Amino acid sequence: MGEGRAALLELIENIERLGQFQDRLDFPSSVNQIWTAFLVDVQNLIEIEVCALFLVDDKSNEFVLKHTVPENSSRRCRDEIDLQIECGIFSWIVNRRQPALIPALAFEKTKSIVMLPLSTVKRTLGVVMIVTPIQESFITHENMKLLTMLTKECSLVMENTLLYERLRKEHLSLEKANKEIKLLSRTDSLTGCYNRGHLNELLPREIKRALRYKHSLALAMCDIDHFKNVNDTYGHQCGDEVLKIFVQSITDLIRADTDWVARYGGEEFMLVLPETKLDDACGLAERLRKHIAQKVIETEEDRVRITASFGVTGFDAATTSHRITPEALINTADKYLYEAKKQGRNRVVKGPISD
Repeated sequence: MGEGRAALLELIENIERLGQFQDRLDFPSSVNQIWTAFLVDVQNLIEIEVCALFLVDDKSNEFVLKHTVPENSSRRCRDEIDLQIECGIFSWIVNRRQPALIPALAFEKTKSIVMLPLSTVKRTLGVVMIVTPIQESFITHENMKLLTMLTKECSLVMENTLLYERLRKEHLSLEKANKEIKLLSRTDSLTGCYNRGHLNELLPREIKRALRYKHSLALAMCDIDHFKNVNDTYGHQCGDEVLKIFVQSITDLIRADTDWVARYGGEEFMLVLPETKLDDACGLAERLRKHIAQKVIETEEDRVRITASFGVTGFDAATTSHRITPEALINTADKYLYEAKKQGRNRVVKGPISD
């Protein structure tokens, strides 16, 4: 009578502990955390030699091995599942959605295998395979009931975790796609620098920031000299390559975290230089001019040399009393660029902003 009472109390204690499986895990838990907690409870119920977790892959819909204990038993676990699939037992267990006690096929014949389908009302998530040295006749009905209860608890937690992970990935994928779309909408598809639309959006902000904090702001409009001749002589494909290398040459020499380039149209580009005085901007433009003039551009078909002209302007918000507008900055830079071309090209012309 005493032994029966002790066994009953142990059964009640096990039921209570298994019923608290979800409470012992924080949400969201990882698959690893669920698997670790699951193993602890299984080991309290039955002697384990090998234990493996197979989860259904969302894309292929196949059972994929995720974890084994011990880790070096992966090969035999895969072999066991393959043999169980070949003889039809595995599909029977999965469709039945109930734990099953079956003989081992890939492991020693003296071993027993407990298959625990991880399933909910909605779907099958996977299967846990337990290899135990206990003979089938010695695995009690109570143990199988407890394993069934544990598996159901684990399945619910696992489903929530997998759903959370899927939604998180979908959200990240959507977020990434939105960022890429936003980037494409503001960049020039050929050269990778900003486009004119983004220049029109961002330049007013740069001016407001400079005025608010009493900083300088410079603008340089640059144009590839005789670019039409490049297209006519070498072809438009070569011309496209020249434009890309031209922008890269500029990008390499400016401050990556502050300055930025926008394609204004055709072979014209706008270089925006926050916190830069006019003389410093002119010095930078001169370095860029020399760098471009000395560069040999290697294309698939030819070696091309180009030059560029620059019109530079800007303002110092600490001293100016003018009302600064994006149009005034752009028009002034364009005026000095025209002057550079008029003087023979391949040069830099600077001047203060004009009304």
